Amino acid sequence: MSLKAELDALRLKGESRRSPEVVADMHRAVDELRASGAAERVLKIGDKMPEFALPNANEQIVESKALLAKGPLVLTFYRGRW
Repeated sequence: MSLKAELDALRLKGESRRSPEVVADMHRAVDELRASGAAERVLKIGDKMPEFALPNANEQIVESKALLAKGPLVLTFYRGRW
């Protein structure tokens, strides 16, 4: 099975567990995001990421500049406590 087929199956499985209204809202939100042009404004391979300061898992502010001074930086986003 191709990756696309697996992802489609996973999407359909998830949608089958939600009401048609919720699924419609989800699709509408995705369509609005696509129409906003946000995808064209994201960083591309080779672009330099701007400096930032964000809270870590312990809610302490961490600056990218300080981390980069120690070596390469890998940034991971996770859902957290939504």
